[in-house]
Amino acid sequence: MGLYFNFYKKVILTVIILALVYSCKKTSGNYQPEANDTTIHFFIDANKNPGLTSTKIPLELKGDSATANVPGISSARSFVLDFSPDTGNVKVNGISQKSGVTVNDFTKPVTYTFTDSKGRTKAIKVSVTNFTGIPIFFLNTSAPVTSEDDYVTGSLSINTNGQFDAFPKSAALNIKGRGNSTWLMPKKPYRIKFNSKQSVLGLPAAKNWVLLANYSDKTLMRDAVAFDIGHQFGADFTPHYRFVELVMNGVYQGSYMLTEQVEINEGRVDINELSTIDNDADNISGGYLLELDIRLDADYFFSGNSGLPYTIKDPDDITPQQLDYIRNYILQSEKAVYADNFADPLNGYAKYINVDSFINWYLVEELMKDNDAMDFSSIHYYKDLNGKLGMGPVWDLDLAAGNYVGTASNNPEGWWIRQGYLFSRLFQDPAFKARVKQRWQALQPKLPLIFANIDANAAYLNLSQQQNFKTWDIMNSNIWPVSQIAGSYQGEIDYLKTWLKKRVDWMNANM
Repeated sequence: MGLYFNFYKKVILTVIILALVYSCKKTSGNYQPEANDTTIHFFIDANKNPGLTSTKIPLELKGDSATANVPGISSARSFVLDFSPDTGNVKVNGISQKSGVTVNDFTKPVTYTFTDSKGRTKAIKVSVTNFTGIPIFFLNTSAPVTSEDDYVTGSLSINTNGQFDAFPKSAALNIKGRGNSTWLMPKKPYRIKFNSKQSVLGLPAAKNWVLLANYSDKTLMRDAVAFDIGHQFGADFTPHYRFVELVMNGVYQGSYMLTEQVEINEGRVDINELSTIDNDADNISGGYLLELDIRLDADYFFSGNSGLPYTIKDPDDITPQQLDYIRNYILQSEKAVYADNFADPLNGYAKYINVDSFINWYLVEELMKDNDAMDFSSIHYYKDLNGKLGMGPVWDLDLAAGNYVGTASNNPEGWWIRQGYLFSRLFQDPAFKARVKQRWQALQPKLPLIFANIDANAAYLNLSQQQNFKTWDIMNSNIWPVSQIAGSYQGEIDYLKTWLKKRVDWMNANM
């Protein structure tokens, strides 16, 4: 009898415990409301949103977020959404919503809050983008842009596609062409100059900006890859960038890369800015921004001891005294590099150059094996007030990472930048060579991020590249100076990653 009593006692105790657990679940704050138990659906109906090309656009729901991309080039950011279930208690910022009726501005993501009959809520963050989902530049000009020298007036408005703060409705500017060989290509690069400083897509305010076309770089991102590496490696004054769609005077131009103009300015080459009165001994030492450029694309230039030309990028209105100063400083620096005591840490080249700055710039350019950066062009130097000569920013690397046929720069093996006038001599100093090796070893943990960034950018540009290559049907064409035809965008990305992987392996084995 006692045995049966104990058995029933245990059964009753178990039932009580289960009842208590069930009761706790019913009253727990973790219990999901009815709105969560029913799948929430959103779609955009063209009948209620004039101008749409698709009849019905469903939103993709993932967790607590819903997204949709509206086809067609448009600056429209206000939409009517249909949603279900329409519980009769759906709000946005406390304002009641009606399915298929209420209009909302999707310049930023909008949160819809569903409340069930028991007062429990479910919040869904809804994002709606236009065209390819990346920012769209609507650029209008007073006349066709046909020159690299002459500006044309215009204005810019931007559909940020919800990724950045809203841009002014229309910003006045001047625009001209830019580039050398790139200006001769069908898809044109541009330089824009706002009438007043503008912060564009979250970047620091400035007047001067660049729109790179990347016509001969079918990945659309070699400059972006180099800039990412520059930031990871600590290369001085590496520019920032944003991918954008460009619509000029109502005509789609393709996928572009917005970046910062190489200039002395706060947030760019952030050094002292000389004026025409800064000719005395206390002020004349900086700042200067130079470019080694065989093409002599500047108003002022001089030749170094090697005969290589240095052009003056800043100051624009350099005085004769300032030009003499920076010329003499460069000549003294080159002379110190090639002096018998060049490796002397006090009186050799280290007296004139910022060694760490040279090394960081070198490693970016050598890794990318930039064709132009071996004593040809886009090799920037700067000198701040009372400072030594530094290198940076890295610039113009569309002909890098296996994208130039005709020179050894196309081969992922072999040194390239190291063969240049200054670096060939610097590497004769065992101490310099050891510092480069030490820096390269310290950067090893950052190298995987290069490939992760490439994949992230490729995913981000997926719709953009499709539209770009519909407009510029060159994927299977041998566009100068491309060394291979991958046949697809993913093929181009794979080639870039494979080339860089081989390059990293070779540098690791030979550093």
